[in-house]
Amino acid sequence: MAKKKSSYKKKKSAATELGPPYDPSGEPNTMFQGTPAEGSPSQEGSIDLDPGSPQAEEDSDLPPSRIGTPPPFIPRSDDDVRSDIESDDESTLGLPQPEAATGADIPRRFEEPRMGDYFQKRRDLLNILKSLHNTGTGQPLTVIRNIPFGPTLDNAEDVEKMLRRAQRAILRPDLDPSIFIDDSDLHVFGVPLTFSRNCVCVQVSGPNVPDLYFYDLPGIIANVGDGGNVADIKLVEDLARSYIKKPNCIVLLVISCETDFENQGAGRLVLNDPALRQRTIGVLTKVDRIEFGGASKWLRMLRGEDQPLMHGWYCVKQRDMAQLQDGITWEEARSYEMEFFQTVAPWADLNRVEQQRLGSQKLADRLGTILSNLVSKELPGIRKKVNVELDKVSQRLNALAPPQIADPRRVVITLLRDFTKKLSKHIEGLPPVINPSDPTDTTSTGLLHSLNEAYDRFRERVHETAPQFKPWSSTASVDSQTEQRMLDSAKQDDDAVGLGTTNSLHVDEVMDLAKRSRTRELPGNYPFAVKEKLILESIVQWSALAHACFTEVKEITVKHVLRLISDHFKGHDHGGLQEAVSKITSEQILNCAAATVQKIDGLVQGECDPYTQNDKYFFAYKTKMLTRYKIIHQELQGKANLVTALRSYNPNNNNSTGDYHQWNYLNNAISNLANFGITIKAEDFVMLLPQQDLTPALDIMAEVRAYFQVAYKRFGDNVPKVIDADFIRAIDRVDDGLDVALMSMDLSTEKCMEYLQEPRTVVMERTKLAGKKQRLEAAQSKLEQYYRE
Repeated sequence: MAKKKSSYKKKKSAATELGPPYDPSGEPNTMFQGTPAEGSPSQEGSIDLDPGSPQAEEDSDLPPSRIGTPPPFIPRSDDDVRSDIESDDESTLGLPQPEAATGADIPRRFEEPRMGDYFQKRRDLLNILKSLHNTGTGQPLTVIRNIPFGPTLDNAEDVEKMLRRAQRAILRPDLDPSIFIDDSDLHVFGVPLTFSRNCVCVQVSGPNVPDLYFYDLPGIIANVGDGGNVADIKLVEDLARSYIKKPNCIVLLVISCETDFENQGAGRLVLNDPALRQRTIGVLTKVDRIEFGGASKWLRMLRGEDQPLMHGWYCVKQRDMAQLQDGITWEEARSYEMEFFQTVAPWADLNRVEQQRLGSQKLADRLGTILSNLVSKELPGIRKKVNVELDKVSQRLNALAPPQIADPRRVVITLLRDFTKKLSKHIEGLPPVINPSDPTDTTSTGLLHSLNEAYDRFRERVHETAPQFKPWSSTASVDSQTEQRMLDSAKQDDDAVGLGTTNSLHVDEVMDLAKRSRTRELPGNYPFAVKEKLILESIVQWSALAHACFTEVKEITVKHVLRLISDHFKGHDHGGLQEAVSKITSEQILNCAAATVQKIDGLVQGECDPYTQNDKYFFAYKTKMLTRYKIIHQELQGKANLVTALRSYNPNNNNSTGDYHQWNYLNNAISNLANFGITIKAEDFVMLLPQQDLTPALDIMAEVRAYFQVAYKRFGDNVPKVIDADFIRAIDRVDDGLDVALMSMDLSTEKCMEYLQEPRTVVMERTKLAGKKQRLEAAQSKLEQYYRE
C-alpha cells in the first residue's frame, strides 16, 4: 500500500476488493484477506508487494478458491480524512464475496452486504504484516517478500499504533523493520520516502467476517510542496491506474463536497475515460460542509444531470470529530446519518427516488446488487475455467502416477542392459539427426563424426611438423616472394595442409652438418646419424600431439556417455541409480584410458627409430622431392631459362620451349632414350646438370623428407586406430566391458527399491496437484449445485 508520510492529514485514496477472480493455478491475487467461514481460525495474511503488477496476480498466498471480481478502486479527494481504523469512515466501503471450495455454500441469491457487521467483526483478530519489495533502485523484486511485522493482535485499541509503525517502516526501507516495533526508529536520523509501492497488509480473521479486500491508497495529487519530489505525482497516478485498469473492476469515485469538483484529481482520472464511466459509482462525501448556497451543483450530479455515471452518484455522511471523540458505534453513526438526510435541507426535500441515493446503507445495498450481477456474469467463465484446469491437473496426475513395481531387481537390471545396448549402438555409429537443435550435442550429431573431426585435426598438426628444407644457399639473395614460390613448388601435390618450421635449413647448412658429422667414412660418404637427427627433429613433437588428440577424444567421449546416462536414467537420480551408473562408467573409462595411454606411448617410442618396409613409396617420394630440390637449386644457380624450358616442354608444340632448335634436341634425346627402353620426362634432364659439391646435401634433404612422409602417414593412422580399439571400443568390450562392470553393482532387492525411489520434486508436485485437484473438484461441485438450484 503506497502511503504518504502524514497520510492522515493529506488527501488519500482507498480501494476495496470484491474478491479476486478464481485462479485455478492455486496462486491467488490479494493483499487483504478476511476469513469468510464462521468459526474458522485466523489465517496467515499475505502481502502483494506491487499492486497491479503481474507479480500481484501470481505470487500471493490466499487459498485458490475465491470467486468474484478484481479489486475496485475508490479515488479519494477528502481533506483531513482519518483512517478507517480511527473513524470507520467512507474509506472502508467494500463488499463481501461468496466463498467456494472451502466448505462454505454459494447462495442461490447473493445477500446484500451489511457493512456494520464487517466493521464489528473485523476487530476479532488483526494480524499486521509489513513487506518491502523494492530493490532500493525503484525496481520491483523478482520474488515478492512477505515480512511479518509485529505480533498477532486481538485488541482493536492496539491496531492504530501498529499501523502507523508499519507505515513508517515502508517509508524507511533502509532500516531493519524490527526496530519500528518499539518505536526505536524515531531515534534514527534519516529522511523517509514520501510514497512507496510497498504495502502494509492487515489480515482480519474471525467468524462471520465477509471476504473484503480493501486498499487504502494515496489521493491523486497535482503538485508537491517545497522540497517535494515531482516524480511522486506520476507515481501516485500510476498506482491508481494499476487498480482501475481491469475491465471487470468496480470503481468507487469519492468526491468531497467541501472542495470544487474541478480541483479534485480523482475525478479527472476517472471521468475522462468513457470506459471507466461505465463501471464507476460516484460517492459525494462531507455533504455537511457544503458552503451556503452551493448545494445545487452537487444535486445536479446526484440527479445525473452533470457528470453522469453508469451507476449514478450517492451521498454519505460520516462521523465528525466530536462523534469520533465520543466513540459512537457504527450503528449510532448510521442513525445520525439517516437523521441528517431526513431533516437537513436540501436533502430532506428530495423526492423519493432521489432519496434512494442518500446514506451509506443505500450505497452498500447498491454495491451488493452490482456485486451479485458481476459474480453471476463471471460464473459461466469461472465454471469453464475450473473444468479446463481440472482436466489439466488430472492428466498431469496420471502422468505422475507412482510406478507399480513388482520385481525391482528385474526393473533395474533391464534399465542397465538397455543402457549398455544404447551405448553400444552409439559406439558402433548412428546416423546423425537432421538439423540438430544443439550442434554441440554429440548424441544428435553422432559420436564418431565428432571423433573423426578430432582425428583430422591431429593428422594436420602432425603434418605441420614436416621438414621445410630450402634448396638454396643461405647466402643467396632471395626475396620473400621468390622464397615462398620456391617453398610452394617444393610441397606441391602434398596431401596435407600447410607446413611448419621444423628443419628450416638451407642446403649449404645441411651440407655443413653432414661434413661435420663425418668420422671414418670414405670420401663422399656421410653417416646415417645425420639423416636420423633431421628425422627426429620432427618426430619428437609427435608425443605431445598424440596425447593432445587422445585428451580431446576422451573429453568428447566422456561428455557423450554422461549425457546418455542422464537421458536414460532421467527420473532415477533421487535413489542413487544414476550416480552409481555414472561412477562405474567413469571407472571403466579411466581404466580404458590408462591402457590407451600406454599404447600411444609405445607407438611414439617405435617412431623414434627410423624404419620402414614401404620401399616403393619411399623411393618414389624421394625421387620426386630430389627432382624438385634440384630444379629450385638450378634456377637460383643461373640456369633459370633452361629449367623453365624443360618444365614447359610439350612434345606436340615445337614452340613450347621458346626455341625450335632446343625443342628439337630435347625431342630427339627423349626418343633415343625411349629406344633403349628408358622413359623420362624433359624436367628429368635437370638431374644431369652439374650440382657442384651440394648434391649430397640435396640427397639427404630428399631422403629425410621422404621418410617423414612415410612415417607421418603411418603414425597418423596408427594413433586413431589405437584410440578406437583400446579406448572407444574397449568401453563396451564383450569380455570385460561396461555391461560386466555394471553387474558388479549392489543389485539386492532392497537396494533396487532404493534405486527406484521417485524424485522428491515429483512427490511434491503430485502432492500439490492432488490438493489442487481436491479444491477444483469442490469448486466444480459447488458450481454445479448452484446451477442446479
